[in-house]
Amino acid sequence: MKKYNYIDLFAGAGGLTIGFGNNGFHLEIANDIAEPALNTLKENLRIAHPETDVNRVILGDIKELYEHLGNGEVTYDIQGHMVVETYKEVELRKNTPSLKNNKKINKMLSKINHVDVLVGGPPCQGFSMIGRSKKATLEERTKGFIDDPRNQLFKYYLKFAEKLLPKFVLIENVKGLVSASGYRDLIEKSLSQTGIYGYDVASEVLNAKDFGLAQNRERIFFIGVRKDISEKYEITAQDIFNKILASKKEPIKLKEVISDLPQIKANPKPNNYKEEAEISFTNSNSFGKNISDEPYEVLLKNIKKSPYLKKINTYNKKLIKPKYLYNHKSRYNNERDLFIYKYLVPGKYLNDPLNAKALSRVTYGVTYDEKGNKKVTGFGDKYFKLDPENVSKTIIAHLETDGNSYVHPGENPRSITPREAARIQSFPDWYFFTGNIRNQYKQIGNAVPPLLASVFAENFKLALKVVYEKEDK
Repeated sequence: MKKYNYIDLFAGAGGLTIGFGNNGFHLEIANDIAEPALNTLKENLRIAHPETDVNRVILGDIKELYEHLGNGEVTYDIQGHMVVETYKEVELRKNTPSLKNNKKINKMLSKINHVDVLVGGPPCQGFSMIGRSKKATLEERTKGFIDDPRNQLFKYYLKFAEKLLPKFVLIENVKGLVSASGYRDLIEKSLSQTGIYGYDVASEVLNAKDFGLAQNRERIFFIGVRKDISEKYEITAQDIFNKILASKKEPIKLKEVISDLPQIKANPKPNNYKEEAEISFTNSNSFGKNISDEPYEVLLKNIKKSPYLKKINTYNKKLIKPKYLYNHKSRYNNERDLFIYKYLVPGKYLNDPLNAKALSRVTYGVTYDEKGNKKVTGFGDKYFKLDPENVSKTIIAHLETDGNSYVHPGENPRSITPREAARIQSFPDWYFFTGNIRNQYKQIGNAVPPLLASVFAENFKLALKVVYEKEDK
């Protein structure tokens, strides 16, 4: 059976990687500039992609990685615009090893002679440039968008497509870009003109809850089919999307996803995250552990009974049980927050009359109406208890800052753990997240849900099968 390959740029902790690996794709290389996320991907590579050398998961700037495709040194054309970089971006680059003149990487990339699929979620930030160019033609706005220095990362994603000519391209991004002036058209236009063939392009906003997840998570996805393939084999990007849309499933309830995990309490002290401070799950005062003392099968006995648990832990048709339970550890919540958590009604926002007791302890964003009733403005979702009978809110990277709007609905109200967030995102229990607890939340929130990634991989695989079967004939 033919093995299709792919490259994952802006790979993060590996949401797309799990989805494509679970459908038998071979990972050529993965790249990101965020070291903790790539450490997680490397940590899990032995299961997710046992045939891929860990050195092919490359930490570094995509611009420097691109130089190893035989294009010489890249010069940065900023056309007189101010380059806007956040402090975090500057620090990331400062702390990331340079890929320049790296002979091993150069040799590695030079041997890649074809790519079936290129996937990734390149950040695109040049909204204001687009807004100022509304009177320009689409071609002029596209050029302005690509040349905007804030979109250099997207530009280099397209450069990889231009150089390697993958048969299919997948781009994931936040839904918000749909409302940004002309952004969706610009992405489609840019990809359609990439490479010597160009790409047939389509885009759709998909919600994770429509694909068997317990999460209300909308993201926009772009599919590109290389035009020579699209024309020759009559496979369009919209055809692939139509099959994906036809495979929608009913959402599942949050309680089916996280209720079987050990019931733990909030971490009792701030900055109390060292391993020696952890308490075993068998103790009623446990606030969880990053790696459990007890075997996984002792703590979770229903892996075969729960359809969801069986689904997320099955990889390449084999049910994988980890040795221990990972990343199920609470963060610290102060007494005020714990009081608010206790009296929040699941699924109801702060200003709901049912949350009056919880609202009584909220101290910021507070206003009073003409009748003297207390309200919050601008912070209506600052505190929110998840509803076990419904889907979760979108798991986002902001969870690294606080979990007030992701309160566990169980007997011990607290913010959800990284493992609970990972379950909601559909990561397998055997997937271990490295780094500190804050960074674990960030990695999980930034990822494409593996189950949704698998839907794309499955449909790309079907399309590739058609292509190769017809080429063989």
